[in-house]
Amino acid sequence: MDVSLAKMDFLLDILLIGFEAMKQSGHIWPLITEDEQDRQMGRLVATLRFGDDLPRSLRGRALLQYIETHPEKDLLAFVRGETAGWLQRVIPEETDKFVVLAALNCVNCIAFISSPEQTNSCAGRKATRL
Repeated sequence: MDVSLAKMDFLLDILLIGFEAMKQSGHIWPLITEDEQDRQMGRLVATLRFGDDLPRSLRGRALLQYIETHPEKDLLAFVRGETAGWLQRVIPEETDKFVVLAALNCVNCIAFISSPEQTNSCAGRKATRL
């Protein structure tokens, strides 16, 4: 099943907003490779699965802890809000989950590629000033 172009447009908007935020930050950003995107997607899926395995009473606390410790809280909050609004405006389809995952993965790629613990793993990658 394919994601419609209209729904991909939402994801493109998220990507462009993330790019603009990176550009305005003035940081020198390492290249976010496909391998890094895959790694962050694995991390995101593992986090979501962990939450699914928790009793309902602990899910809220786990989500709050995830948000509080996220390196890009503002970008995460923005994308979560935009995604929630988008989900209310569209006709629901099974493929919507892929759009949501891709949007959150975009945030995580930006957040964790720029965090200090990721700096060492980025050695040897081309740095880009945006």
